[in-house]
Amino acid sequence: MKKRKVKVFLIILAFSALAWFINNLSFSYNSTTYFELDYVNTPKELLLTNQPKNTVELRLQALGFQFLGFELRKKKVSIDMSKLKRKDSIYYISPDIYRKQIEDQLPNSMTLLEIEDDTLFFNFTTLVTKEVPVIPRVNFSLATNFMLEDSIRVSPSKIEITGAKNEIDTITGIRTAYLELKNVDNAFVKNVGLIKPKSLETVVFSSNTVEISGQVFRFSENIIEVPVTVVNLPDNVKVRTFPGSVQVLCQGKLENMKEFETTDFHVVADYSNASGTDNNTLPITLEEYPKDIKNARLLVNEIEFILLRE
Repeated sequence: MKKRKVKVFLIILAFSALAWFINNLSFSYNSTTYFELDYVNTPKELLLTNQPKNTVELRLQALGFQFLGFELRKKKVSIDMSKLKRKDSIYYISPDIYRKQIEDQLPNSMTLLEIEDDTLFFNFTTLVTKEVPVIPRVNFSLATNFMLEDSIRVSPSKIEITGAKNEIDTITGIRTAYLELKNVDNAFVKNVGLIKPKSLETVVFSSNTVEISGQVFRFSENIIEVPVTVVNLPDNVKVRTFPGSVQVLCQGKLENMKEFETTDFHVVADYSNASGTDNNTLPITLEEYPKDIKNARLLVNEIEFILLRE
């Protein structure tokens, strides 16, 4: 029975203490506390290189509940950098301006009594912007009998970078993350991130990703017999070539491959390249072929000739 009375007494005492504590928290108090400073709205053309302070000491009049809340969570107020003033190369915010900013962020039930009266000074560096190419890093291979149409495309192919002049002056391009594409047999579009070196942590990219894409197609092959034309012959010299015509291997889209005329091709042997040779051979080049053909190459690189003097 005695133990029970003690337990009841302790419960009543605890509730009484709690009620007293809650009642006292409802009263208004004056106290000093610290708020973290968050600097916002920095002008776009400036880069903040220092922060004058991270915290500010405030003397407030507030309810006990509010002061208790300060101890349970971070207290933070913002300093609006768009209100900067400038004198020569010095940027600053006066105490009356940031006091007003802080007061506007406090609850109506809270009164700011005192605040540090230090002027906030800032160091900035001027930002510049320039355009640089994006450098794709792609390990690319095609499936059998497939070709890449045109080339791999990067969009955007250039980006703007903004930062301190001494940081971006030496930058000539921004590389993508590594992309591996194996045995490609269809059109592809890949979003790839851009690599920002550690030395460029304060540099801002106009885009952090690019799109790498390409078109591929199945190709067909055809061999065309094309006569050789000898150029740069002296007036009194004629030649006969062996063979008189050569084979050209053509590759292109299935739907574009057709029977081409030999006149659509132009294979040339330049006689001026025979000067000083003893083996009577001439290198040959494929000067022209139809635009519908994706790729064309000679199956031989040279021909033999004999002189026919008049």
